Amino acid sequence: MKRVLMPVDFSPRDAAAAHYVQQLFRKSPFETILLHVVPPPDYEAAVLEAGGPILQELMDTRRKLAQDRLNSTCLAEFAAMPVERVLLEGFPSEQIVEYASSRAVDLIVLPTHGYGPFRRFLLGSVTSKVLHDSRCPVLTGAHMEEPRLEDIHFRKIAAAIDLSESSPAVLAAAQDLASRLGSQLVVLHAMTGLHSHIGFNIEHSHELHFESAVRERLAGLTRGMQVEVFIEQGDPGKTIASLVKQTSSDLIVIARSTAHGLAAMRSYTYSIIRESGVPVLSV
Repeated sequence: MKRVLMPVDFSPRDAAAAHYVQQLFRKSPFETILLHVVPPPDYEAAVLEAGGPILQELMDTRRKLAQDRLNSTCLAEFAAMPVERVLLEGFPSEQIVEYASSRAVDLIVLPTHGYGPFRRFLLGSVTSKVLHDSRCPVLTGAHMEEPRLEDIHFRKIAAAIDLSESSPAVLAAAQDLASRLGSQLVVLHAMTGLHSHIGFNIEHSHELHFESAVRERLAGLTRGMQVEVFIEQGDPGKTIASLVKQTSSDLIVIARSTAHGLAAMRSYTYSIIRESGVPVLSV
């Protein structure tokens, strides 16, 4: 991992996310880029009915204020780290994804976004779009708004796999991360049951045969790896969250594209991020 991108919005979440970047940097140094995107002035223009010189003056003022805030963001957190500060204009999610691609970024660190009683249900449009469109891994988590540096650990990494074609890549990413961070690796699987795949109730003997096939597949995927495998039946989002607590995992690695059938867990990406209570690395 050579380059990490951390978008900032000048909220308290910035310092919290910076703590994760700090801890990762301590384990394996990299270049850090702080990015802020100044959005289009659509709202201001509509309200002020401004145009021409007035709109240009508005944008110039916004750019200057944003640059000043960017220059002063996370100074204490990144005092001992090489940091590049970049200001762009446009739609935030698009600019983040395009910039990450143009700079060959290895990781985007982006906390989720939500307010009040709806906090656990919202990821925020920017985070959701970056998760959907980015080609590089994204580290995010609903709890990443308030952690203290001393409370962040990476003692145990969990690979949550769904037995799809993406599972080997998830395992490889989790194994590599665990090696870099000196962490223990565990494997988690939420078994939804055969009836959820075929759409109607089935005999118990068939369900047991399905479970046996699942365990055999997991054994094949993890053959040669020194890992403990944990399987639990139920809704993927809640089940993975339960297994995270059971194993005391500090971070989960998952696939984030959407699929069906045995790959259904990937359609629960947002649920896992909301429910797990630990950072989630989506690859």
